[in-house]
Amino acid sequence: MFPSINSPALLSAIILLTGSCFAAGEISKELTTEFREKIEPLLQDYCYDCHGDGADKGDFVLDEYETTSALLNDRLAWLRIWENVRTDLMPPSKVEFQPEAEERKELITWIEEKIFQLDPDNPDPGRVTIRRMNREEYQNTILDLVGVRFDATENFPADDTGFGFDTIGDVLTISPLLMEKYLNAAGEIAAKALPEDAGKPKPIEIDAGDFRDREGSQTARFMEANQEQIVTATRRIEAEGEYELEVAYTLQNEGGRPKDQTGTWQFWLDGQKLEEIEIHSEKGLRSSFVKKLNLPKGDRRFEFSIVPGNPGEGEGTAGIRVDRFRLKSLGTSGSWDLYPESYQRIFVDGLPPKGEEKQTAYLRKIVESFAKRAFRRPPRKDLVDQITSLAENKMQEEGAEFADGVRLAVSVILTSPSFLYRSEVQAEPDNPGRVVSLDEYALASRLSYFLWSSAPDQELLDLAETGKLRENWRSQVDRMLKDQKGLRMIQNFVGQWLQARDMPTRNIDVRRILRERDGRRADRIFNTRHRFEMKRETEEFFRYVLMENRPLLELLDANYSFLNENLANFYGVTGVKGEQFRKVEFDKNVKGRGGILGQGTFLIVTSQSTRTSPVNRGLFVLDNILGTPAPPAPPDVPELEETARGFDRNATMRQLMEVHREKPLCASCHERMDPIGLALENFNALGQWRDQEDGKDIDSAGKLVTGEGFSNVMELKKILTTSRKQDFYRCLTEKLLTYALGRGVEYYDAPSVNAIIAQTIEEGGGLKDLVYAITESTPFQKRRGDRDF
Repeated sequence: MFPSINSPALLSAIILLTGSCFAAGEISKELTTEFREKIEPLLQDYCYDCHGDGADKGDFVLDEYETTSALLNDRLAWLRIWENVRTDLMPPSKVEFQPEAEERKELITWIEEKIFQLDPDNPDPGRVTIRRMNREEYQNTILDLVGVRFDATENFPADDTGFGFDTIGDVLTISPLLMEKYLNAAGEIAAKALPEDAGKPKPIEIDAGDFRDREGSQTARFMEANQEQIVTATRRIEAEGEYELEVAYTLQNEGGRPKDQTGTWQFWLDGQKLEEIEIHSEKGLRSSFVKKLNLPKGDRRFEFSIVPGNPGEGEGTAGIRVDRFRLKSLGTSGSWDLYPESYQRIFVDGLPPKGEEKQTAYLRKIVESFAKRAFRRPPRKDLVDQITSLAENKMQEEGAEFADGVRLAVSVILTSPSFLYRSEVQAEPDNPGRVVSLDEYALASRLSYFLWSSAPDQELLDLAETGKLRENWRSQVDRMLKDQKGLRMIQNFVGQWLQARDMPTRNIDVRRILRERDGRRADRIFNTRHRFEMKRETEEFFRYVLMENRPLLELLDANYSFLNENLANFYGVTGVKGEQFRKVEFDKNVKGRGGILGQGTFLIVTSQSTRTSPVNRGLFVLDNILGTPAPPAPPDVPELEETARGFDRNATMRQLMEVHREKPLCASCHERMDPIGLALENFNALGQWRDQEDGKDIDSAGKLVTGEGFSNVMELKKILTTSRKQDFYRCLTEKLLTYALGRGVEYYDAPSVNAIIAQTIEEGGGLKDLVYAITESTPFQKRRGDRDF
């Protein structure tokens, strides 16, 4: 039977296909003849046993159309055939008579070129709905634009998702409530970026607890006279000049009053000793010292040390406590170095000049410069005029200053649709037949929001302005991936594709999974630390495969991962010491652990809170690894626990699953999901390997619906990276393309997806090769008009 259509991308494709491409009756005589001579014989040979000659498996029949034209006009039928034939789901593997590879290719190509009318040489780039920034993009853009940290997660409602990602334009709308929050946020950000007390010297105060030794245990709250020690604190001096340092301290005893115990307390600045105080157990004292210092701009190291003297006699110890550490600038206000970085990013030429005319010109320059960076392209002249006029009016209010006008201009720009929305210029926006290359400003935005989840930096904008971005494409991709901001794509894409984002808050009943009554013991075995370490493992693993351009298939079958000692011990991997994550290669004693299917992140997010879930694990692999999602479950299907009632309480998971799928409606889907999920049963719901459950050996053998058999998860991964590797290539390409474009992959993207995969394999098959191919593809580089055909 043909599986039902349940993919959102496929459903939207159906709407386009059934309602747009052709009107009934427009089938040519040549197409009809070609169908009868080439395609109908294939359908008769391989499909009619189940979907013709009186058979209607899956409520799908191919030979009951009144005319050939009626069949050729049924786009929904052809979409189902195309989707199932290209993934080898049809004909079913249990049917002995199978089409040859060339016959499959002929049918798929004919559907794409004759029914869908796809042109591999001129693929449709599709259209991307104008969309707002999501929360992650908003806070990153604000940070990179003005240098202010704004918590969008705390201040904005959660983003909707589509196709598994929060970058999809069709769901990223703005409600009145969200617009109100944007208005409030703009004012708050402008106030933080341009603080009213900017330029005024601010004392630097360091708490005694912030002075620490290398181990982090000793502080300046009490330093014993009889122990050699050094505690350090580092602070940044923003402006060179003269400073006054005041240190208040108390000499005291703790734990008793020893006799004749002495020591020397010293104060150091950048390795130079500036003060020395003698400590004596019989001399309690509260005092302070003041120093005048000439300090250069930059990081300064402040230290207190103890040189032990006479150890003395008796209980307790003498020592010293720092009560106050205060460093105050003695320079005059207004030095440009005293203004925060956020201020300097906006005031592009420093402090405003004197004179109304010069200030007006400078104000306009600030508005134009900031708007260009915020809008990701040069702003319209009339918009710059309007914003500048508003800022001037603000400056003319009683008691207002130049900065007040700039602050208002920043707020206005941050609430402009040109900032909040990612829009792209189209020469003929209502003409779907007009395909154009993106202008380089729009292309810079696409690239930066794909790799950085943020706005283009100055280098990208400069290249776009001179029309040289495409000329320097790969060097820019490399530069952006190497930048620290490149971690954002890894965290955001992996966080949603593999659901690593869910790890910190995932509901996990550790006691029931481990069958451990002692809650404290269960928490020692698995706790919050393990959650974050598993998430980190997945991110570090993906980052390595990407940055080293390792083969895509290593995502599934690598013989290594990234672990620290704590996580390695949890997995049962020996020989890993220390808190630092590092690449760990697995020997033959480590079973099934390599690749994403052996990582705690995948194994936990696909489990129930109290047990494993073969259905969830199998469904996840179908959807996110093979790209062949199963249809949604029919209504009123009981949970596994309900199925187990009245059944043998010692039944294995495999036996319970067999009972669960006895209903004919369930069997067709579960025969696709269950073998994959049961292959992973050697991993418990926390991701630990086990050979038995309840004293019984775990049977992880199975057979994919496409016919390949395996005896364990290691053999399953071998199948995924050999006979099913094309499905993985296609699935990963479509997932990454969806994330990058902000729209679902449609039927008309098939030529582009095929071209991306072919280019990736030709260049070596690495993950970075895939990123190159996606960013160089027609859907990424071009667009067509917005109106549907």
